[in-house]
Amino acid sequence: MLILASNSERRKKLLTDIGVEFISVTNKVNEKVDKKLKPNQIVMILSKRKADAALETHPEDTIIAADTIVYFEGEVLGKPKNNEDAFEMLKKLRGNKHSVYTGVTILNKHKEKTFYSKADVYMNNYNDLNIYEYIQTKEPKGKAGAYAIQGEGGKLVEKYTGDFFTIVGLPVKQIKKVLKEFTY
Repeated sequence: MLILASNSERRKKLLTDIGVEFISVTNKVNEKVDKKLKPNQIVMILSKRKADAALETHPEDTIIAADTIVYFEGEVLGKPKNNEDAFEMLKKLRGNKHSVYTGVTILNKHKEKTFYSKADVYMNNYNDLNIYEYIQTKEPKGKAGAYAIQGEGGKLVEKYTGDFFTIVGLPVKQIKKVLKEFTY
């Protein structure tokens, strides 16, 4: 059986869209990491922790776990704590380029593969009212960097380079390729 170690609706949809059958589980994991680590290291460490936690409860299965962060000017922007936090994040990103990193771990008791994908996002020069209106959609909640490129948040984005699905939170092309190395 294939297990997605996430309750994220967007990750579930992406896996379903590529024809992967799985069940979804969540586990509590410590998400604290050394802030001196590089962003690619952070997402790979966190995806590995999530995968390891899921493997403990599903030792006979193959696990997919992911973690996504927004990285801007040396700072990791995770999920906003509240609307004010979301406003501050979106204000920082306004008119600027930032990077999105998604780390993925796929493992079972025989094999393990951890990798990451990076994309750059260029935000429009939106105003404070645009930010307030976007926050009212409730979409920023639970999203790294306080926006969802695949939803209403896409209107805040001018352009991006790299894999769109990395920004959404699951680089499905790479996952499909790596899954071929696993038997489950």
